[in-house]
Amino acid sequence: MTGLSVRKFSASDPVPVPGDGELHLWFGHQALIADSESFQREVLSRYAGVAPVDLSFVKGPHGKPALLFPQRSIAFNLSHSGNRLVLVISGGAAVGVDLEYCDPRRDVEKLARRFFSDTELCQLRACTGTGKIHRFYDYWTLKEAAIKAGGGSLGRELEATTFALTEPAGPVDGSKPGSITPLSPMLKGRAWFGLLQPFVGYRLAICCLAGEDFSRGIRQFFWPHGGPEAPPFELLARSGVYGTGPAEGGL
Repeated sequence: MTGLSVRKFSASDPVPVPGDGELHLWFGHQALIADSESFQREVLSRYAGVAPVDLSFVKGPHGKPALLFPQRSIAFNLSHSGNRLVLVISGGAAVGVDLEYCDPRRDVEKLARRFFSDTELCQLRACTGTGKIHRFYDYWTLKEAAIKAGGGSLGRELEATTFALTEPAGPVDGSKPGSITPLSPMLKGRAWFGLLQPFVGYRLAICCLAGEDFSRGIRQFFWPHGGPEAPPFELLARSGVYGTGPAEGGL
C-alpha cells in the first residue's frame, strides 16, 4: 500500500501518541545514529514530553523493555538490520516489529527446515531465485514480530509460531496486498499483522495485539531531520481484524 504518511520534522517537535487504528514507524540510518538505545530514547522522548536522559524503563522476563517513567499510554518495539533501524510505536497495545535485510547469500532452506512448519516449508520450496529469499524473510519477520509483541523467547517459540501467506511474495499494487493467516492457536483471534517492504532488499513485519485494522493507519517518520529518506513503503500483505480490543501480555 503506497502513499501512506511520510513526514519530515524538527528534532524538537512533540509528537502525539498514536490514536485508534494508528501505528507510527520511525526509521533511522546507522550512519547518523550513535546507537540503538539513543535512537529509542530520542524518539520516545517526543511522545513522553521529557528529555531522553530522563526516561526510565523496565524489562519483561525475556528482556522486552517498557516505559516506566513517565507513565504514558505508549508501547514500542525496536529492530535493526543492515544499516537500518526501526522503532514502532502504538497507543498502548502490545506491539512487535522485525526488520531484516534479505541476504541473498544465506542458506534459507537450511534455516527453514529447522524453524518452519510443513506448510511454510512447502510454500518456500515452491519459490525460486529471489522469490525464495523474499518468502523466507516474509515468514521469518512475521514470526519474530509476533513473538516480540508478546514478550516471548525467540529461541523457544520460532517453531511454534506459524503462518499461511497468499501471493504475492514481492512488491505489488498497494490496492491488492496479500493475506496473512496466523495458524498457531496462541495467535488466532488476538492480533493484527502487516508485512511491508520499507526499502529495496528489506522486509519488515508488525504484530499488534489489538482488534483493529492498522492497514491505513501506519505513519512513517525518519530520524534525524534531514537524514536519508526512502520512498513510501509497500504493504505486501496484511491479516484480517481479530479480537475486540487492545491486549497485553504473552501470546
